[in-house]
Amino acid sequence: MNTTAVFSDYKFEFRAGQEEFSFGLFSGIRDWNLKSDYSWYPSTKHEIKFGANYTFHTFTPNNISATSGDVEFDFGDVVKLYAHEAAVYVNDVWNINERWQVVPGMRVSYFGQVGPFNRYVKDVTGRVTDTVSYSRGELVKSYFGPEPRLSTRFMIDEKSSIKAAFTQNYQYVHMATLSPIALPTDIWVPSSDLVKPQIGRQYALGYFRNLFHDVYETSVEVYYKKLHNQIEFTPGALPEDNINDNTDNNFVFGEGQSYGTELFLKKRKGKFNGWIGYTLSWTTRHFPDIEDDRTFYARYDRRHDISVVAIYELTPRWTLSSIFVYGSGNSITLPVARYLFEGNVVNVYGLRNDYRMPAYHRADISATLKGKPGKRFQSNWNFSVYNVYNRRNPYFIYFANKGSVADGTLKITAKQVSLFPILPSVTWNFKF
Repeated sequence: MNTTAVFSDYKFEFRAGQEEFSFGLFSGIRDWNLKSDYSWYPSTKHEIKFGANYTFHTFTPNNISATSGDVEFDFGDVVKLYAHEAAVYVNDVWNINERWQVVPGMRVSYFGQVGPFNRYVKDVTGRVTDTVSYSRGELVKSYFGPEPRLSTRFMIDEKSSIKAAFTQNYQYVHMATLSPIALPTDIWVPSSDLVKPQIGRQYALGYFRNLFHDVYETSVEVYYKKLHNQIEFTPGALPEDNINDNTDNNFVFGEGQSYGTELFLKKRKGKFNGWIGYTLSWTTRHFPDIEDDRTFYARYDRRHDISVVAIYELTPRWTLSSIFVYGSGNSITLPVARYLFEGNVVNVYGLRNDYRMPAYHRADISATLKGKPGKRFQSNWNFSVYNVYNRRNPYFIYFANKGSVADGTLKITAKQVSLFPILPSVTWNFKF
């Protein structure tokens, strides 16, 4: 038996300003989680795992603040949403014979949004016509989700095998992005009476082979995932649309898919080892209410993803390592034209997620000094440098205005904001 208690508190805040005007966006999730996992070995052919977990969520989905000089705008109280999530599972690692292994499993999950909560009811014109209030702890909406999974491995010979898997998952927490804003505006929202849980069904097939007396491990895998109940903000939605309203009143719903190929090479033995991984993938979305039913790339669609890890054991106590990662840039929506309306600049946006940010890549290096073996108190020191060549990877893009519309000197320039330059660090790990 292994029982774990977890508390986590994620907060996101973004602030920006121009001249005397400034605004901020903030959101977050706070979780209390308790889980217990069990392993049972009824025979040499079966390893049964089962367990349960429970989480209480507190969501702060999307709140804004703004000031202009000494004037502070009132956007109402901070909105919080509450929910219970629980699950039970069981799976059996069944070794049918020396070559064939089958792992069937089932997980059943539950999600329930509870009060305090106010549901703003709108008519076809978008005007609020009624408010339904729920008291603290009162159930707003609940969902149950069956999550079957099945994987199998067949050993062709001592060096190679074929693996296949099917998994169905329910995800009750959604991520939504305000597409017209080229800023980091991802927010997390729970399933509700309007937002159904996401359902993902994934199929995978792979071939694995060891080479040169198991010194090298290689594999090639293909996968396909179908995604249901995806969410996006209504085209043209802005942060202030959530004032005196529910965030999910501004959502539209659709489907998605993700597929690709993964290649992997690993050196397992010797003083010098490491691995290379490469993924070629596509992730798309399809929403009837967005862009006349046109399929578009998801924001986090990443065509190429490369990881290279090298580890060298210099002495029994000193280990050197380096990491290089590369990923295609995120998809974004950018303006393709602008016009003046009553003295203000109005952006005309192109197709959704039709542009790419620059690629992300960086290299890290580290050295680890292990403590002397044989002692009850064990420790090690790690000296590392993150982003060793100080790559300015893109975090978001914004547009800066310079000049005036009145005298015809207005210039609008796209600028990139980057985070995390070269960062040295020292870490001390210990156990007893």
